[in-house]
Amino acid sequence: MTGRRSLPIALWLAGLAVAAVLAARTRYVADMSAFLPADPTPAERLLTDLLRSGPASRTILVALQGGTATARARLSMHIADQLRRDPAFLAVANGDAADAERGRRFLFDHRYLLSAAVTPGRFTAAGLHAAIAATIDDLTTPAGPWLKSLLPRDPTGEVLRIAAQWEGGASPRSLDGVWMSASGRRALLVAQLRAPGSDIDAEQRDIAAIRSAYRAARRADGAAARAVRLELSGPAVFAVAARAKIERAAFTLSLLGSLLVVALLFAVYRSAAAVLVGLVPVLSGALAGIAAVAATFGYVHGLTLGFGITLIGEAVDYSVYYFIQSGLAPDPARQGATWRERYWPTVRLGALTSACGFAALASSGFTGLAQLGVYSIGGIVAAALTTRYVLPRIAPRALRVRDVGPWGR
Repeated sequence: MTGRRSLPIALWLAGLAVAAVLAARTRYVADMSAFLPADPTPAERLLTDLLRSGPASRTILVALQGGTATARARLSMHIADQLRRDPAFLAVANGDAADAERGRRFLFDHRYLLSAAVTPGRFTAAGLHAAIAATIDDLTTPAGPWLKSLLPRDPTGEVLRIAAQWEGGASPRSLDGVWMSASGRRALLVAQLRAPGSDIDAEQRDIAAIRSAYRAARRADGAAARAVRLELSGPAVFAVAARAKIERAAFTLSLLGSLLVVALLFAVYRSAAAVLVGLVPVLSGALAGIAAVAATFGYVHGLTLGFGITLIGEAVDYSVYYFIQSGLAPDPARQGATWRERYWPTVRLGALTSACGFAALASSGFTGLAQLGVYSIGGIVAAALTTRYVLPRIAPRALRVRDVGPWGR
């Protein structure tokens, strides 16, 4: 192979290497906020922030079921103690005495932010006089002895106002010093993660940390804890489980689809080498699409991969066109040259029209759709160029595609 003939192969291999590095180093996310407008309104921005890092998206509910109430309570305390030492958890609450003390301290430290009675006029001379007078009057109530100790540090009585705000609110049942369900059959914990709700990898690690703490606590508590089962719920748990299910389904369906395509191509080509070579444009296009998205956006959304691979499925057609149309050349020695002269302009036109069609997606104001457009354009262009410059140089020379006309008839 001369230097001029080997140059396209060298450029193709170099391009694949660069694309592989970009694909390996990029981030793959499943944050559905990528399909929200790129320039959101304040309400849409608030929704996006809540989806990514809101309290609900970072909360995991933990239940311990089975065994005796004492075993569940002991296990709850051990798990909570271990998770509180883990910096990945912002807070862990299970209703024990230490947790209650932390809650009271937090409430006192943030009383001016939490009290509905705090207004701009609250700290004027008249406002302070009225607030302190009201607090002194409250000393005559049943809460007086408790309020008396707080008076020097909270003269305006904000803690009492907050307690009045929350009076009558539902609270978990407490048994053996920890939270229990209404039936008493489950010990309850609430864990708040430090990682944002959009970071599914971190959520998966945090869930694994909870399970590890549960196993360690069971070993420490001995036989009494063996009957206690761990149950997890919450948006983070759902997100991790959904991603795992999607990955399994995508892998299974992709594998089945690939096997069907390979089987069909082999039935026509009757050559394993031709089948492998025919898949080169598809694989090159898929890798180029990922690299294009990674270079443009800095990350790749999982849905972009799922939909993008199906959209560049037409890359399989390029190799089919080449093998069938080049076999029509009267001179086998000039198969590649004949195909480039007669048929490549048609394939090129098809690739360009497809790329123009996906350009509308690439200019979308939704990041997820824009990624899909960039992925498809990059994949289709790379597959077409691979078919034009690489396939004729690596395709089997003696390939003759068998006549499938009888199948059609």
